[in-house]
Amino acid sequence: MAKTERRGQVMNRVARQVKGTAGRAVAKASQPVRKVQTKVQVTLGDLIAAAFDVAGEAKAAAKLVSSKSMAAATGRQIVVVGG
Repeated sequence: MAKTERRGQVMNRVARQVKGTAGRAVAKASQPVRKVQTKVQVTLGDLIAAAFDVAGEAKAAAKLVSSKSMAAATGRQIVVVGG
């Protein structure tokens, strides 16, 4: 703080800070809302049972479970071994 003298009295000078509003308008812009994704846990047995219910026979269910679209949906490649 700087001291200044006025009519024989010593006064303290206080520096004032002026806050601008131009920069704040950009900062307060609304942020995009993110979608909340919920994860569903399904066991491999449940997945095979559902595929069997849809397909009706074992070979069709195996083909459905090991398809590329199923791998993309689950994030894992399922390989069916056997005849």
